[in-house]
Amino acid sequence: MRAFLLLLLSLAAPLLHAERTITNPAWIARNTPVVTVDSILLRDTLCRLYITLKQLPHTTLTLHDDWVIQDSLGHTIGRVKDIDGVDFNRIFQFESDSTQLVEMDFPALPSSLEEFDLTGNQGPNEIRIIGVSLTKRQTPGSTQAYSQPTPPTPCTPLPELTFQPDTAWLQGQLIGYQPRLNLPEGKIELTDLFTGQHTTIAVPLAADGSFAVAIPLRYPIQQRMIFNDRYLPFYLEPTDTLYMQVPLDELFAPYRYIGEIEQNCTHLIYRGRNARINEELRQVRLKNSTETEAWIKAFNSLSPRLYQQSEIDKFQVKLQQLKHDCLNGKLSRKSYALSILNDYYLFISHLLVYNQIKGIEEDYEYIKNRNLYTPFAILTPLDNPLSTASTYYPDLLVLLERRESLSPPPIWESREFIEALENRGIILSPSEREALKFALGECHIPPENVQTIIEQLNKKSEKEQIAMREERLQQQREANYRLLFGPSDDFTCQLLDTRRIIKLIQQLHRALSPEELEEFTQTITDTRLQQVIEQINSAAPHR
Repeated sequence: MRAFLLLLLSLAAPLLHAERTITNPAWIARNTPVVTVDSILLRDTLCRLYITLKQLPHTTLTLHDDWVIQDSLGHTIGRVKDIDGVDFNRIFQFESDSTQLVEMDFPALPSSLEEFDLTGNQGPNEIRIIGVSLTKRQTPGSTQAYSQPTPPTPCTPLPELTFQPDTAWLQGQLIGYQPRLNLPEGKIELTDLFTGQHTTIAVPLAADGSFAVAIPLRYPIQQRMIFNDRYLPFYLEPTDTLYMQVPLDELFAPYRYIGEIEQNCTHLIYRGRNARINEELRQVRLKNSTETEAWIKAFNSLSPRLYQQSEIDKFQVKLQQLKHDCLNGKLSRKSYALSILNDYYLFISHLLVYNQIKGIEEDYEYIKNRNLYTPFAILTPLDNPLSTASTYYPDLLVLLERRESLSPPPIWESREFIEALENRGIILSPSEREALKFALGECHIPPENVQTIIEQLNKKSEKEQIAMREERLQQQREANYRLLFGPSDDFTCQLLDTRRIIKLIQQLHRALSPEELEEFTQTITDTRLQQVIEQINSAAPHR
């Protein structure tokens, strides 16, 4: 019997040495908290990963057959053999507890390997865990340490708007970043309110996840730094420096609707002169995180009158909530003003979008009463240059210009056209008058050499015809603006005229003459907008 027991022990000894388990293995970085490696079973014949999947309740996740274990250089060590002992592409359903336990089997790992990278579901939603250790366990001391929020900073005053070219700096760090995660660099999309020019600013990440980028600004912005389909919102003023910090696990956590992206970033930190403003604006956004889905539902289901009333009611509720938060110290006056402008322009845009898509012309009398009464002052959004800092102001300008472009072009009678040319010093000969009548459709028999005459007339009166066209378009634009908002001499209408003049300079590929500049800018009284036009006109080719 003793000999038999010794024989069993001698046979079991190699088996004991051939199997070991690492529980709670340490890891360096991951691009999503969806997958956590709880433990690793190592045998001479296989490597089994015990994994917890974490998703939002009542959602699904499919695990494909492309899961691999790689070394730090990206070389494949082994491909997954099976997941939970069944075929691949299994769809996991998540109930209220949001978790599923799975096992992944890989070929045996080399005995010399100390850590590996786990990658799967390749494509835009690739899952990657870097540096899974075969020798170390995750300890409380090795988990990501989140920085503590800075003490509340004093509220900065409203920015002094000059619209002069300047620079701001955006800095920060993605906590838990590692270059082997293969994340794309960030980007910031900017659209100049004056020129309409789109600019993409790349935000490269250093090895530790830090970033620093200079942003050219003429006015404050509320914008986003984008990483794939995730984003970090920020408010930034010219000459300002803002620091942002967020854990990668939170930024890339699963989400169902767009507002949940920011909700997931519970450890997002702002530092800098306007840190408090950024945090207050963030809290306002979080309260309204589901409004896009609610708006789409109302848009698709309500009649024009019910839709209008729904938007008005929603806007008034927002104003009351902002007022309550400001009076109770949750919002500074600066954040209060910016939030009112955000809500106002979103409200206006929702009405205009409904009109354009549904193809109707509703007369919204409510928006013609543009004074918004606050505990501190009367705010007139459309006549307020701070509107340039609003999130939704650029969208409103584009909507108004699109509405204008859908209007029929000005119609000229030959008598009006000839009179307008003569008022600008261009006297037409009898043959030119006849050719013009034919060109405008007032007679059907073409005069002799009509094409040559019209070409010569266009050449000698090019600047005058441009001025005539712009005058008619300006009158049409003002009429459309008055129809929507009432008086057409406010800041927003002047900004639309500024954009029109700058676009004309770009289309002509030349600078406007002093006479043209004086005529085209008659409706623009804001000296800052005048300076912007002069700067851009001076930079254009002079002919």
